[in-house]
Amino acid sequence: MESLMILVALLVAVLAGVVVSKSVALADPGVARRLENIDEPVVEREAFEWVGLPLARLVPRYFQRLGSDLYWAAFSAPSWANRTPAWVVGRQVLMAAALGVLSAWTLRSNLGLWFGGLAGWTLMQVDLSAKASHARRRITQELPEFLQLMAAESASGAGLETVLMRAAQGEGFLPTWLRRVLAIAHGRSLLLARETGAGILMEEAQRSGHPDLISFAIQMGFARQGTQVQETLTRLATQFSDAYIGQAEIRTERLANLLGVLVAVFYFFPFLIVILFVVGTPLMQAF
Repeated sequence: MESLMILVALLVAVLAGVVVSKSVALADPGVARRLENIDEPVVEREAFEWVGLPLARLVPRYFQRLGSDLYWAAFSAPSWANRTPAWVVGRQVLMAAALGVLSAWTLRSNLGLWFGGLAGWTLMQVDLSAKASHARRRITQELPEFLQLMAAESASGAGLETVLMRAAQGEGFLPTWLRRVLAIAHGRSLLLARETGAGILMEEAQRSGHPDLISFAIQMGFARQGTQVQETLTRLATQFSDAYIGQAEIRTERLANLLGVLVAVFYFFPFLIVILFVVGTPLMQAF
């Protein structure tokens, strides 16, 4: 049980560090007076964030992926809007430690420490991944129809930015995202252009981490520089539609393979074991 004792000591040290870091300002009046003279507001961090922040430099790609998940999870669950990757990682670490200690104590084995820790780490990230994946799928699904709507709007001769503003008044995840982009534009260039560099549409697409939105922003910049906007939008709608159908076919093939594995594991093998037990037991007794 040495690993269990080490994990408990580590958990106690982390909690003690969080308590000390949050109470040091109250223990030193000089610190409190200096904080009062600072014009910038002091950001209050939760215990989960204090635990997760030291890990940001160790796993930067994981934190970047969590940032993208939080970006999209806020669309379906506003409670995720104020969360940070450090908060998510801190929650995972503490839950993994708690379940690991509980499992090891219950099973009286170090093996329970690893199983409990893995379960706690995974469970504290499943809800975030599910909400983010749902939003990403909706964006990919709505993009071809959104481009077709833009092509119809461009038939009136309006500029591409005007077409984007009109199409953003619709319902769905993609119009909601585009309205958010328009709200934070503040007079900046919306589209990608050679004279102004990356527009706010491209910046937000990169921040979201959605490959289809990044491609959409790049194509909108190219379409702005062209003359046949309607034809370009129609062609893009066809391309994104074909890509979505291709991805759906790939997912269908993967699902068929997965179902075959599940049938073998949960139906065929148990059935085979029962048959061998029923037939094999009398044969063994006979010999």
